[in-house]
Amino acid sequence: MTVSGAAGSWSHELSPRHTELLLVLALHREGRGAAQLASDLFGDSSRTVTVRAEMSRLRRTVGGVLAHRPYRFADSVEVEVLRPARPADLLPGSTAPAVLAARWT
Repeated sequence: MTVSGAAGSWSHELSPRHTELLLVLALHREGRGAAQLASDLFGDSSRTVTVRAEMSRLRRTVGGVLAHRPYRFADSVEVEVLRPARPADLLPGSTAPAVLAARWT
């Protein structure tokens, strides 16, 4: 992940799970609730505790880039998702339902 702004730029290597979360949020700019993200990532909307814990860790890393209630990118953030040439190569190790769907949209 690379962030650029008036104050400069920085990059951070993301974990696979955090990459999945950011991809889902990029695809749903209006935001997602914890149950929606749990369904997007695990196919199980009851895994909200796991999602909240991951979002808390991610927000410590990326700070003001993210907002909450619902979870989303901050309104001032412009997001660009760089997709691979072959859709099947989008996060190839991921089994998250939202990522599987994004490979073919």
